Formats: sequence, C-alpha cells, structure tokens
Amino acid sequence: MISTAAYKLAFWLLLIAVTILSMVAVPAQQQLFHWQDKLHHMGAYGALFLLLIRAYGDRLGLWLPAMGLVVFGLVMEVAQSFTGYRQAELWDLAANISGILLVGLILTYPRRNH
Repeated sequence: MISTAAYKLAFWLLLIAVTILSMVAVPAQQQLFHWQDKLHHMGAYGALFLLLIRAYGDRLGLWLPAMGLVVFGLVMEVAQSFTGYRQAELWDLAANISGILLVGLILTYPRRNH
C-alpha cells in the first residue's frame, strides 16, 4: 500500500512539473493525431486529481480539490497569455476539466454501487 506521504510528494512534484511545462516555450512537435495535446491535458489533470484525492481527499472530499485544480488550470491558461510565446486556450481548460471529471467519476463509481 502506498503511504499518504508518498501521494503528497507525488502530487506536489507533478504540480511543479505541470506548472513548469505550462510556462516554458514548447517547440512545434509532430502530433500523431489532431487532439493529442488535449489528451495530454486530460491525463495530466486527471493524474493531479487522483494524487490530490489520495493525498488529501480524506480531509477535503472530492469537490474542493476538483474546484482547486480547475482554478489552477484557469490560472495557468491566463498566465500563458502573458508569456508572449504561449497562448491561453479554452479547449485546454476544457480538457483539464474533462480529466478531473473522468477521475472523479471513476473514484465515485464504486461508492455508489456498494
């Protein structure tokens, strides 16, 4: 079993990584499919949400961490618009929210059926 401390460490390290990757210049890359970037957003924010719930969910529940990550995603999108080399994208925010919602549904599904 993974300890709460390990989940906390993993969450904070991933949050730092997402923050850095959100703000650095990214060279144009060949994508395998059109919405690949949005899938990356979904995965990153889904992983952040899962780690956040495992680390702090017993105290915070599901809604507060979810809303916190949505606000974080919004702040990252707005901050990107001030860099001069990145831009805010509403579809990125939608992908972030989709990842959070997907993990939230997965986490609540077993609770409803027992």
